Amino acid sequence: MKIKCIIIDDETLAIDILVDYISKVPMLELIGKYDSAIKAMDCLMTQQVDLMFLDINMPDINGIKFYESLPLKPKVIFTTAYSEYAVKGFEINAVDYLLKPISFDRFFKAISKIMNLPKPDLKPVIGSPAIESQVDNKGYIFAKVEHSTIKINLKDISYFEGFKDYVKIHLIDENTPILTLNSIKHYEMSLFSKGFIRIHKSFVVSIDQIENISRNKVKMIHKDVFISIGESYKDIFYELVVKKNL
Repeated sequence: MKIKCIIIDDETLAIDILVDYISKVPMLELIGKYDSAIKAMDCLMTQQVDLMFLDINMPDINGIKFYESLPLKPKVIFTTAYSEYAVKGFEINAVDYLLKPISFDRFFKAISKIMNLPKPDLKPVIGSPAIESQVDNKGYIFAKVEHSTIKINLKDISYFEGFKDYVKIHLIDENTPILTLNSIKHYEMSLFSKGFIRIHKSFVVSIDQIENISRNKVKMIHKDVFISIGESYKDIFYELVVKKNL
């Protein structure tokens, strides 16, 4: 089975070199190339990506911070011209760290390590039957509550709050949240394309229900609640939600 990979690098020459190297390795299948980490988000959230060739020093967001913010993390090979990032790259279990300019021999040595690694533990991508069985395209979810399963319209949800193996679903017009046995990561992934975004390790919010953003906090429209934007989620939130709509 081929390893599906993408390239994220803001340098055209670096992308061209990696495209050429990937074409020479039959086990690799290039499914996307991007000059910005933000542009790669749609592919990462909707397709099976096994391996990323990821630049570190990019103008929109640091590659390491971007990788740490991903809810599902494919295997990663960092590519950069700056050796000082190497230690941090390996601290987050990168397959390898390639220093530019990259030779084909060094590239192939990195790829050889993939043969001895298990495929990334990825959940089904958005749009797959497993996800669609939980999140309907018409805009609702089913949540297990004690001994029953209830239907909740997405338009009625203000935000999700995670507590280890449980999640509180805060509704717009209800003071008492719904408590369900699930993970915050589940809702982050399954509702990403439905207008919800994770802004903190414990919170996924409805973008439509954000009233204002101030000092790295969001205030929800129907709740007198301020939610901090976590450091690991800040760059993605501002790029995908704020700057995109200015």
